[in-house]
Amino acid sequence: MASQTIFDSESDEDSWVIQINQLVDETNLTVLNQIPVCVYQVPKSLSSVKPQAFSPQLIGIGPYNHFRNDLYPMERLKIFGAKRILDHFNKHNLKQLVEQLHNSGPYIRACYHKYLDLKDDTLLYTMAIDALFLLDFFHSYVDVKKVSGPLMGTSGQEEEVMINGVKVKLTKDAIIRDLFMVENQIPTYFMLRIFSIESSKAVDSVQEYLGSMLLSFCEKHSPLMLNHTSTTPTNSEVVTKHYHVLDLMYHLLVSQYEEKSETSTKESEGTSKPESNDSDNAITTTSSKFEGTVTFLIRVKGVLTLVFGILKRLKDLNVSLPQPIKRVLDAVQNLSYLQYFSSKPPPSEKTETPVVVTIPSVHELVSVGIRFQPSKGGIMGIEFDQKTGIFYLPVLRLDVNSEVIMRNLVAYEALTKPDFLVFTRYTELMRGIIDTVEDVKLLKDAKIIEASSSLSVEETEILFNGMSKSIGPTKTEKLDETIKKVNKYFYDNQKANPYSMFTNYVYSSWRIFTLLATLVFLAMTALQTFCSAYDCRHR
Repeated sequence: MASQTIFDSESDEDSWVIQINQLVDETNLTVLNQIPVCVYQVPKSLSSVKPQAFSPQLIGIGPYNHFRNDLYPMERLKIFGAKRILDHFNKHNLKQLVEQLHNSGPYIRACYHKYLDLKDDTLLYTMAIDALFLLDFFHSYVDVKKVSGPLMGTSGQEEEVMINGVKVKLTKDAIIRDLFMVENQIPTYFMLRIFSIESSKAVDSVQEYLGSMLLSFCEKHSPLMLNHTSTTPTNSEVVTKHYHVLDLMYHLLVSQYEEKSETSTKESEGTSKPESNDSDNAITTTSSKFEGTVTFLIRVKGVLTLVFGILKRLKDLNVSLPQPIKRVLDAVQNLSYLQYFSSKPPPSEKTETPVVVTIPSVHELVSVGIRFQPSKGGIMGIEFDQKTGIFYLPVLRLDVNSEVIMRNLVAYEALTKPDFLVFTRYTELMRGIIDTVEDVKLLKDAKIIEASSSLSVEETEILFNGMSKSIGPTKTEKLDETIKKVNKYFYDNQKANPYSMFTNYVYSSWRIFTLLATLVFLAMTALQTFCSAYDCRHR
C-alpha cells in the first residue's frame, strides 16, 4: 500500500524544494524568528464537541480555507467585494497590486502554524483577494462621526450574489461567524499594507481608519458588554498591537486581567461596595422553629434518602413518567439540600482549586439570599461582596453568533495562553450557575443577560451547558477566589437556615412528593407481587 504524501505531482515537489530553500535562507530565518505564529488550526481535542463551530460554513478566508470545495462557490462574492475596493481607488488592478506584494511571501508564511503548500503567486493572490474582501466588509462598521478615511462613500456588501447562475441571498450572520473563527484569520498588518498601497492617504490616516473598522466590528459583535477603559486600544494600537480580528476580540475581553486582578484584590481588602437599599432576603426564624426543623430532618433522613434513591434509579432506567413528574424529579436530583442526607461534606476552602468549576446554580444561590448585579469591568469586574451578598457579573449580549464567537475565543486562548485560561474560566463559571431555563430567567431579571438578546431562554441555557470544559489548571487566582467566596457564603447560609431550606424545597413540593412516594410504593408492590409468582433472579 502506497504511503500518503503531501505531493500530488512532481511540480508540487519542485515547489516544495524552492520553498524550503527560501525558508532556510538567512534573511528568511530572521523573519521567522521575529514574526510570531498567530493563525492556527484547531486540534480535534478542542473541536470534537462541535466541529461546525470551528470550520467556516460560508466564506473561506486565508490559505487554510480559501480553496475548500464546499466554500469556493463564494469566491464570486469575494471577487465582487475586491473589485469594489479596486474601483473605488481607481489606481491599481489586482495584478499590479500583487506585483507590489512580491516580497511578502515569507512574512505571510511565518504567521501560519501549518505549512502552506502553495506557490508564492498563488498565496499572494489568495491573500490579496481575501484582504480586499474584508476591507469591503468591515468598512460599513466605521463610525463616520468619529473618523473619516479612504473608503468613505464606498457602497456596501451586496446581500445577493449569483452562484452557478442562481441568485442567492446571503446570510450576513453566517459571514460574521466565519470571520471570528480561529482558522479563518489573516494578519492585520497584511490588510494595512494593501490598504496603504491602494490609498493615496498618509499611512497614519489609513492605520487610524482600519483600526476604527476592526474595533467597531468587534464591539458590535462582542458577547460581553464592553466599556471603554484605559485598557481599550486606540485605533492605531488595534493595527499595531493585535494580530487579527479574533486576537483583537480576545484582548478586548481579557486585556491586562492579571494586573487588574492584583490591584482589585488589594483594594477589596480595605473597601467594600455600598450596601443596597433592598433587603437581603434573609429568613429569620425563632429558635423553636430551628430546633424543630432540625429534629424533623433527622427523623425523616432515612425515608427521604430511600425515596430519592429510588427516584434516581427510575430515571437512570429511563422509566416512562408523566412530564410534570419528570420535571420535579430533575429538580429533586439537583437540590443542594440533599447533601444533608449524605455523608459528603461541602467543598473545603483548604482544598486545591479544582480544574472544573463547581458552584451552585442561580436559583440555588438566590435561595440563600445572594443577589446578582451587573459589573462594569467585564470579566475583570467579576467579584462577590460577602457583606451584602451581591454577585457582580458582566453583562451578556447574546445572539445567533455568540456561541461560535465564544467557542473560538476559548480555542484561541487554549492555543496561545495555555497557562492563563481566564476566558475559559469565565465560560465554566457561567455553565456552572446556569443549569435550567429558570436560571436564565433570573439572570435576565437581574440584567446580567440583556433583555434585547435575540437568543431564547432555552437557547441560552443550551449555549452555556454545551461549552467545553478546561483540561488543565487555569491560573486565574482572582476569579477562583471569587468562586470560593460564593461557595462559602452559600454553604454557610444554607447550614444556618435549615428551616428556610426545608420550607423552600420540601413544603413547596410536598404534594408532588406524596404522589411520587405513592407511585413508588405501588410500583414496588407490583414488582413484589410479580416476583412472588415468577422467578425474578434472572431479570
